[in-house]
Amino acid sequence: MRYPKFMYKINKFGAYFCGGYTLVISLLAVMESILRKVFASPTTWTLNLSTGLFTWAAFLGSSWAFQELGHVSVDLFRNLVDSKSKSPKRMPRRVMAIIGYVISFLVMCAFVYGGIFIIRNSGIKPDGSLAMATYAFKFPLILSYIPIVLGSLQMIATLIFIILDLLAGGDKYL
Repeated sequence: MRYPKFMYKINKFGAYFCGGYTLVISLLAVMESILRKVFASPTTWTLNLSTGLFTWAAFLGSSWAFQELGHVSVDLFRNLVDSKSKSPKRMPRRVMAIIGYVISFLVMCAFVYGGIFIIRNSGIKPDGSLAMATYAFKFPLILSYIPIVLGSLQMIATLIFIILDLLAGGDKYL
């Protein structure tokens, strides 16, 4: 099975949101710097909002980075094995790539489990109200934890399709 086109579209959509959130975070940082240094009147809410947006940007953008091979990887060992092997399908490198992606898959499963645990334990107080990041800016903490689960699930889907592409003989993700 080759990597499906609908996953390209989903991950590209997430990447655009990631870029938009990063732009908003940058504008908030510039605004906060001007207010703090020029007017000596800092805000009480920009840090919390920027942190929440950064979480969304990081987790939504990670699937696109994996899909486009934009993540950091150490290829020294794989390149060494690949240069020594005469296999026409680059089988040793393919096996190492699949093992690496399976390990990433397991890490993302742990992120989903941990994210669900955090959401369940910190989202709602005993009186039924939402836990807030600060009293100055009413930003529910649960909004900062939801992208952990959503982004990790998106990454799991991406990793499954990458592994299936490698098993089908694709060379893009080697």
